[in-house]
Amino acid sequence: MGNKRPITLEYYIPMAYDTNKLYEQAIQHIEKNNLFFVSDVISYLGIAESTFYDHFPTDSEKSKAIKERLNKNAMRTKVSIRSKLHQSTSPTGLLALYKLLATEDERRALSMEYRDHTSKGEKIELPPWVRNVAE
Repeated sequence: MGNKRPITLEYYIPMAYDTNKLYEQAIQHIEKNNLFFVSDVISYLGIAESTFYDHFPTDSEKSKAIKERLNKNAMRTKVSIRSKLHQSTSPTGLLALYKLLATEDERRALSMEYRDHTSKGEKIELPPWVRNVAE
């Protein structure tokens, strides 16, 4: 019985994470790995999602800063992809870029299948059986 480990509070409570260190690590992972999503940051930090949001509540300044970095990475990547599409000689790449830049009418003209889901302001005549159910 003299060989038992003493029961201490530290033995039962896991060490807490330091918010500033987590933040620094999150920023490093975002920059080094070109991350786009909060879920990626959480995975790289090796913590639970609940732990992340305990340290970085959605409306906190650090949470906003992390999301801003993620958005910058996403925007930089989208610009790079569009630039590559613009320089492409591939018909598929050029068509993809055109669809990104097209007006709604141009996009509709390019579409292989188009369904108008509006009445364009015209009255829709319902069949008699539908009118009877609605009454």
